[in-house]
Amino acid sequence: MEITVTTMIPFPIDDVYLALQDHLPELAQYMPNIENITIEKREEHADGWLHVLNRWQTAPTEIPKVAKPFIDRDKTYWFDHAKWHRPSYKCNWHLEMSFMPDRIECQGTTSFHRKTDQQTEMRITGSLHINLKGMVPRILLRRASSGVEKFIGRLVQPNFQKTAEAITSYLESQK
Repeated sequence: MEITVTTMIPFPIDDVYLALQDHLPELAQYMPNIENITIEKREEHADGWLHVLNRWQTAPTEIPKVAKPFIDRDKTYWFDHAKWHRPSYKCNWHLEMSFMPDRIECQGTTSFHRKTDQQTEMRITGSLHINLKGMVPRILLRRASSGVEKFIGRLVQPNFQKTAEAITSYLESQK
């Protein structure tokens, strides 16, 4: 499944880029479905790339009531492996889910584009693939994988939109 989200943020490109790269934990307060974001590791490399590992913890409200007895609250997070390159205003990333990490592959690029001095376009492109081989009967594999991808996609894609809204709220609070 392909993921594409394009949003306009009413702030200069450097402000937007640095807010997402350097202030992600502070952005969590503007995302109602995220409890917190923790920077696990941050490494600057001589080649101009910055590698950051973030842990995103979902808010308890995101677990449906009917599923709460079956879902371990400690497993409702994911890791965001991000490689930032400021000269190109780009971030390559991949997500590592706490559940089924060997079966869910989600990766992509976030790029930032100056539209005006006070407006930045943020483009997120990526892909989400689920491998249910061995979990469902072979005859149902394609249909089940597609259904689960669409379900997870409906959860992931709005988070990208909410991230753009959080950047705007965060930058407005910094004025």
